[in-house]
Amino acid sequence: MTRSSCPICRSPHDRLGRRPVLAALAAAPGALAREVARVPGRVLRRRPARRAWSVTEVLAHLLDAEITLGFRIRAVAAEPGGVLPAWNQEKWTDSLRHRRAEPAQTLTAVTALRAANVALARRLTAAQRRLRGRHPEYGPLRVDQMLEHFAEHDLNHLAQIRTALATLRPR
Repeated sequence: MTRSSCPICRSPHDRLGRRPVLAALAAAPGALAREVARVPGRVLRRRPARRAWSVTEVLAHLLDAEITLGFRIRAVAAEPGGVLPAWNQEKWTDSLRHRRAEPAQTLTAVTALRAANVALARRLTAAQRRLRGRHPEYGPLRVDQMLEHFAEHDLNHLAQIRTALATLRPR
C-alpha cells in the first residue's frame, strides 16, 4: 500500500511499509522496552551530541506525544471540527526537565497510555476515523492521519534511540 504525504510531517510514511497502523502503534512500546533493557540510567540520560536529546528525553517526548495523540483522537471523535492543541516539543522537553525523568517509569506510562489509545482507535468506526479536527499549524487532520503519523513518529524515534545507544554504550 502506498501511503500519501502526511499533512503533519509533509512526507510519506516510508518506515511503516505495509504494516497496519494499529499493529505498529501497539508494538512500539515493546520495541522501545527491548532497546533500553539493561541499559544503565546514566547512559540513557547522556546526550549523544551537544544538541541531541538523550534517550530519556526521547522517551519522555514520546510520553508527551502519546498524551497529545490521545487527547486529539478523543476531541475529534467526540467533537469533530474543533481546534486541536499544538505543542512545542523543545519547550516541553526543557521546561518539564525530561532529562531527569525516570526512564522505566516513563516507559511504563507510554505503554499504558498507548494501550488505551489503541483500544480507543479500535473501537472507533471507519466514519469516526475519517472525522477531522483543525490544527493551527497543519490544518485539517483526520483521526486516521494522526494515527498513521504517530506510528511513523514511533519508528523515527526508535531509530534515533538505536543510533544514540550505539554512540553512548561503552565498547
